[in-house]
Amino acid sequence: MADQFTSLVDSVGGLCLDGGATKPTASGSNFSNPTHQPLAEALRTLIQSCEATSPHAAHVENVMESTHTPPSQGTVNRLVSLRRRATALESAAKAFSDATEHYILAYILSLAGPGTRVRKLLSHFIDDIMSIVREALDSTSDGGDVLREALEMCYAQAVDTSGVLHSDNYFVTLGEAYLAWPYDPDSESDDYYEHENRLDVDDVDAAAFRARYERRAEEKQQQGEEWIRLWVRALGKCPGGPTLFYRPSCRLADVPRYLFRTFDSESSGRSDHRVVASAQSLATTSQRSRVDLLLRTKNEIAEMLHGHLTKTCFGGHDVADNLMSWSSSLLFVIQYAIWRCHSLHRDPTEVEICMIDTRKFPRGQFARDKSLLRACRDAPNLDEETRRFFRFRLDHADYDNGEYLSQGVLHHAGRSSVVSLAQLIGAGLHDLYPEFADPSAMGLWTNRVKSLRSQWSVEHTTTQLDIQRALEMARACFEGFDAPDVALLLLSFKSRKLRALASQKIFPFGSGRRRKLDGFGPVEVQRYTVIAKTMMSEGEVCLHALSWPASDSQLLEGIYECSE
Repeated sequence: MADQFTSLVDSVGGLCLDGGATKPTASGSNFSNPTHQPLAEALRTLIQSCEATSPHAAHVENVMESTHTPPSQGTVNRLVSLRRRATALESAAKAFSDATEHYILAYILSLAGPGTRVRKLLSHFIDDIMSIVREALDSTSDGGDVLREALEMCYAQAVDTSGVLHSDNYFVTLGEAYLAWPYDPDSESDDYYEHENRLDVDDVDAAAFRARYERRAEEKQQQGEEWIRLWVRALGKCPGGPTLFYRPSCRLADVPRYLFRTFDSESSGRSDHRVVASAQSLATTSQRSRVDLLLRTKNEIAEMLHGHLTKTCFGGHDVADNLMSWSSSLLFVIQYAIWRCHSLHRDPTEVEICMIDTRKFPRGQFARDKSLLRACRDAPNLDEETRRFFRFRLDHADYDNGEYLSQGVLHHAGRSSVVSLAQLIGAGLHDLYPEFADPSAMGLWTNRVKSLRSQWSVEHTTTQLDIQRALEMARACFEGFDAPDVALLLLSFKSRKLRALASQKIFPFGSGRRRKLDGFGPVEVQRYTVIAKTMMSEGEVCLHALSWPASDSQLLEGIYECSE
């Protein structure tokens, strides 16, 4: 039993009790590094209590099972003694739980660097951070992911304007004080306010007030960015944590709800049912793969992007490449899977597609290729070939397949579904879209996708059988995702005639919304996004949020004009 508890503590965030834990340094910080002593003492007390209680409980159990007579005084005494030990065990377990929470909290607080105002925000939010730590401990089944998940939750609450850790919650009281000046009764004498011109502030005071207000607004923005950067760095230091794209001056495009990745044993880096990792993260023991691409020079960004986007599709294991590709288009990755099977002479069971829900990942986990290309296209040392390639990627919408990039190591288990091409075919892919079964097109990829988009741009009528097939594919192949939502995604490969009410709600939409949808990439992704967002209550992209009760089939039949 002692070994089990030691293993439990060892697993918390990858930290251990034997003095060999790697701890962040915060020299000069008011927040000390987490120490093992309180946790070790709580663990020893828990072990001792368990060892004292377990044999006593076993003895009472034997006595109770061996006699069928009314309880004797001796039996009652044993039960009272056991209850006392059980109460002590409960207290020891609670003390160990509290020590674990405080240990992880201390680890997080130690990430604040010395001499920064971020420490004041940490102090302000300490109770909220502790609540998040408890939630992570209560909800995480894999102890090794507790620290990462707690930090991801903290980061999400810090970047969300309505989050409990958003910096505005700290600055609001300070902001109210700034706005009160110079009418704060503590800042001037009563005679000033009794003067008949008390509402007139001279030009000098007004200018000083504006300058002071603007300076404080700028400081607030800088501190808010520093606060977010703290959580980005903390995630980067965390074992198994993500490397996020983060630079306030770089405007990254919005990320659609779903992203997809096709892979097999010949794909670059590592891709499996739990992890997607770049070649650089696998090839070195240094921390280079933990460095955000946006923190590198423009020339380095351009070099890595060009190398990644032009590398071979088979076994491209460039150790300098820290990027992995995803697409917002399921149509695109299905045809890519078909092409890989044909080109590598693989069985469809060997080529798989990973589908992820991006809402379950921290902001900055993915970046649009075009956003990154725009961030470095004016790099001073680009050669003409690279410039031409960047212009092609940015300007030719026909070949825009909604590419997004992740960097370093990405843990997707529990936030994804992985399916083989064989499973898709077996679930009815060729019945819903016979075009994917065309032998003459299996050796084509991007041009085939372009051709299919053109064929499917003409408005089609949807049959009830189409809806049934799409739902069956969604249920059979994408476990953990809403079947009607995935079915809508599949049906959106084609332009389909909508019911009159649905059409009125969905079209037209303004140019601003159109530009935002263009950022998601291919027309089928835009088609899905605008239908889903418009038809949902409160803007939720989930068909189960519809405001009327209906079966899965009826939900979709309420959108598409159907024939028998």
